[in-house]
Amino acid sequence: MEEIPFFSTSLPQKSTSTGDASSGRIQARRSSIMMAGLEVFSEKGYHLTAMDDIADRAGVSKPILYQHFPSKQELYLGVLDERVDVIVKQVSDAIESNTGNRARLEAAIACYYRLVDDADQGYRLIFESDFTTNNDVRARVEDVVSQVSRLVGNEVMRQTGMSMGEANILAGGLCGMAQAASWRWLRLGRPIPMEQAIAQTLDLAWHGLGAVTTKVSSPQADILHLEDRIG
Repeated sequence: MEEIPFFSTSLPQKSTSTGDASSGRIQARRSSIMMAGLEVFSEKGYHLTAMDDIADRAGVSKPILYQHFPSKQELYLGVLDERVDVIVKQVSDAIESNTGNRARLEAAIACYYRLVDDADQGYRLIFESDFTTNNDVRARVEDVVSQVSRLVGNEVMRQTGMSMGEANILAGGLCGMAQAASWRWLRLGRPIPMEQAIAQTLDLAWHGLGAVTTKVSSPQADILHLEDRIG
């Protein structure tokens, strides 16, 4: 996985200023604590995680942990905020770095697959949180869905001339498809290579079910093909 800026434990460039050096050490420790929180929350969920678990994983004492985060909920929300920012930025960068509508759609779909492929590093924390009864957590989950749909919707609107409402409906469907398909791929144990799964999801999104070819003959498939010919 690419280095995550906020969680990077590498210190800033050395400075002759004692204050800058101290600030760098504090930030490095905070980043280490948040990375430990991400790992433990992803493994155990919010309710089964204790601050002792995170302190042990980060290699700090509980008093130091509480200096940075006064409560387990504040630490959880801090980690969640950072993960939301990362997901939105990855999708945004994927869309902006590609030319052509199909390439942009493929890049956005690939983001979901890469995220679930590294599910213990944030995707599960957002989309399978056991703490969504909390209003702050639920708001963040809804926010990441809204932000990503808005990014895709703006591109759909720009390319098609649709109204914002129309584009956002389509964008929501495309994002939901990518999220559901990638998560199902992971839950089935990655039965096909990721590149193949991305390509199949792209074909479905780009062409609809007409792009799915039947490899074997069956009564059901023959009926569908007959209906297509009649139509």
